[in-house]
Amino acid sequence: MGLQDIYRELSKKLLMEHSAVLPRIWKTVCSEDEAAVVNALPATATELAARFCTTEDDMIATLGGLFHKGVVFEAVRDGVTTYRMPRHIVQFHDATILWKEAPQELMDLWMEFEETDYPMLLELVTQIKMPSFMRVIPIGEGITPRSRVLAHEDALSMLEAAQAIAVTDCACRTLHRKCNRPLEVCLQINRGAEYAIKRGTGRRIDVAEAARILELSRKAGLVHMTENTAGRSNVICNCCSCCCEMLRFATDEKTRGVLSPSRYQAHLDGETCTACGLCADICPVKALGSGDGDTVLLDADACIGCGLCASVCPVGAVALVEVRPPDFIPA
Repeated sequence: MGLQDIYRELSKKLLMEHSAVLPRIWKTVCSEDEAAVVNALPATATELAARFCTTEDDMIATLGGLFHKGVVFEAVRDGVTTYRMPRHIVQFHDATILWKEAPQELMDLWMEFEETDYPMLLELVTQIKMPSFMRVIPIGEGITPRSRVLAHEDALSMLEAAQAIAVTDCACRTLHRKCNRPLEVCLQINRGAEYAIKRGTGRRIDVAEAARILELSRKAGLVHMTENTAGRSNVICNCCSCCCEMLRFATDEKTRGVLSPSRYQAHLDGETCTACGLCADICPVKALGSGDGDTVLLDADACIGCGLCASVCPVGAVALVEVRPPDFIPA
């Protein structure tokens, strides 16, 4: 397989066979020999050493370098470590951006990718109604009744149940730098936490510090997100609409399939509302806005159910109400 072919093959495995940018990203993070190793995954170091006619120690060193760069991932079962590729383009994006020694060339290429090839993928995801990569976690204080919130849609409950927690920089704000919102607020949990700690991209924290980060994020107008599954998650992101690779595409009808809303939707009590405008100012998807005179209008279809509006309303005129069943979140 030729030099360009190997990078094209790796791109194909991330469902981006026709991308003009992704092969260049692969070339930036992998030599041709390293790319051949990645293309042979999943496999153990012993299996790879035999295949590429090298020693196991040398292969472990190669895999360690790729792990550090965010190119390969480890899975340990019964004491045996198997190495694999990134599961999808989002995992590859986030992991390589948080590589501490990442060259500016890589950052520039990811910026180019997000403006050219990525939207086309998201349009396809939306068209074929593929499950969204991520979903919104509502801020619980605005939900009525609170007892209806499930454990996997409550950020604090997810943290309290986690076996390990780490915090990393937000990959999206690290890349784009379009705002001054807090950077070290991406919460990794369970396997995600252990991965970040081992790789050196995150630091271990306890539930109390993680809860403070959630509150800091809420006050900064950041949206809580996690993987779109009811199973055990590995991350709680805190996202802004100007940088986030999910949120900034969620307002476009063609690409909104990238992000699943929460099971809740904002409800505005017009009689209680004083039209102060705080909800409209903080809404990340502009679902709230000024109407004629002293009124606020709510576009319910645009609402992603994050609850930021309810969290800042001084008179309690905004609440989150359940509009989707529990099975809306995939098992």
